[in-house]
Amino acid sequence: MKNYDKIMAFDYMLQLIEEWRINYFKSKNLTVKPLSKLIVLKLLFLVAAPKKNEGPDLLDTFNNFHALPYGPVESDIYNAILDNKIPSYFIKDRSVEVKEKKVYNTQDPLCIRIKDALDDLKDINPLIISLNSFELVEITHKWDSWNRSMKFAEFMGRSSAKMLTESIRSDSNKCFK
Repeated sequence: MKNYDKIMAFDYMLQLIEEWRINYFKSKNLTVKPLSKLIVLKLLFLVAAPKKNEGPDLLDTFNNFHALPYGPVESDIYNAILDNKIPSYFIKDRSVEVKEKKVYNTQDPLCIRIKDALDDLKDINPLIISLNSFELVEITHKWDSWNRSMKFAEFMGRSSAKMLTESIRSDSNKCFK
């Protein structure tokens, strides 16, 4: 998959995440908390990861996760954020601001897979959308695939290491709560 397609898939996912977050906080009569760069990067991992053993996931699309101290980060998306290449959003450390929302074909197979993956996460933990960045970091730190990759990075004297897709898929400690 080309990076352009991956960026568009993330942009669509971010629209769905933003909609979920707004609806969640408004349904509780609470002020909507802003998204941040760290929150969207953690949610990207949790949406993309498989929710069930051998169930569908988005790891063929989001296929460049690296273990970093604050959890898994999809490097191509992180670089697109830094280069301001996300079509509908300005993503900053402490805020995500709408540029101009792109309209997607919700019947596109990838859009359907993204919505299904997000709905699976909602079913597993409907409160996850209300968590702050460090609560999401704690969840991703429970994943064995992240822990193994971080230990390898430390052994090699580096601050990050590639997380293998099969390691994420076969993780025995898939944690979403």
